[in-house]
This record gives sequence, structure tokens and C-alpha cells, in this order.
Amino acid sequence: MIEESRLPILAAARSIHASASMLFPKKDVQSFLVPQLLSKNRISIGGTLIFSDHQFFNIVQKGFGIPKIQNVIVSPLRSFLSIFILWKFGKFYKSEKKTSQGFAYLFGSLEAICTYLNNHSKIGKIFDSEKNCRLLVNIAGAKSNFLISYESKNGWSVNFIEEKISATASLTFKNHETAREASLGSLDPWLALATGDILLAGRIPMLDKFGYISRMVRNEIPYPK
Repeated sequence: MIEESRLPILAAARSIHASASMLFPKKDVQSFLVPQLLSKNRISIGGTLIFSDHQFFNIVQKGFGIPKIQNVIVSPLRSFLSIFILWKFGKFYKSEKKTSQGFAYLFGSLEAICTYLNNHSKIGKIFDSEKNCRLLVNIAGAKSNFLISYESKNGWSVNFIEEKISATASLTFKNHETAREASLGSLDPWLALATGDILLAGRIPMLDKFGYISRMVRNEIPYPK
């Protein structure tokens, strides 16, 4: 069981990996950002780049963190590539003009939420009664969607799907910019609902819980500033 005190670090790392998988679709590039929590408050990025939790927090929030030097020496090329992709991702994340990449922001945000659903005792209990339900998250006019669902073997997961599929509830953002703002926590959800920037359909209690959980996760995980 993952220590809940380390969940913000793991959720941030998985969020980065999910978002980057949409920005850099090649599988070999994605492998450079695969996260894994290690003992002694350390986290591995891409299998060779290792940070203390504190240094990883710094690199996410401030854009600069110092990895464990001995691991960089053992695999210098792979470590450099992991750092380079992290840097490219940081530039994208801070950009205010990437309005056509709402899916990348959304994927990262939803992956962080699923990480908490599977590993945080309070948040997991809030959503426990929704295990037989499925939530569709999309952007208006787009043919692709995100489906959040539960499986007994893997727990809650988010998958990017390109076909039409039925779900218990749906959450639709008006456009890519609205999705981006929601993912960054800069969107007023009540105002967005009133103005039609967010559309809800289906099981409202599930959507209410999801919105509450989303705000809890956003308040805990580090993100670029």
C-alpha cells in the first residue's frame, strides 16, 4: 500500500507521464517518463533518473531539481533524455497558447484523480458506490473521449477511446481552452456550469462526487507555477 503522504508526488508523476504520452506519442519516448515510487522517499523517472521526493517536487513546481548523481553516471544518455523530455513538457505546461491540446491537460488531470481514487482511503470511500458506473469526459465536437471506469483487478483507470461508447454520466467541456483551465484549476466550476462552458449529463450524484474529488486532488498535488 502506498503511503498517503507520498500520493501527491506519485499523482504528479503519473499526471506528467499521461499528458506527455499525448504530446509525444512514440512509445520509446514515453518510456523515459514512466514513474515508480522507491523506498527512502525517492522516485524513479524512466527507470534511471532518480529524485528524492523533495527534489522531484522542486522540478515539477519550480522547473529545477537535482537527481541522484550516481544514477545519472550509470546511464547518462537515458538520464539526459528523461531530463530533456521533462523540460519540454514543462515548457508546454506553462504555455498559455496551447489551446488545441486540451486532451493532453485533461489526461494528466484525470490520471492524477484515478491515482487518488485507488490509493487514498477517504477519496476511495467517497467514490466506492460508483464502481458499477462509468464516467465519460470529453471536449465538445471531438470524436475522442476519456472513459473512467473500475475493474476489480486494476481499480479505477482512465482510457483514451476513439469510438462512441455509453456511460453512466458524462462531463463535456465547451472547448480545449476550457478543458485546459479546468485541468490547471483556474476554472470556476459553478460559473462554467452557468455559462454552458461545462455540460453535465447522466448520474448527477456521481458527477458531484467527481467534482469534489477533483478539487481535493488539485489542492494537494504539485504543478508548475
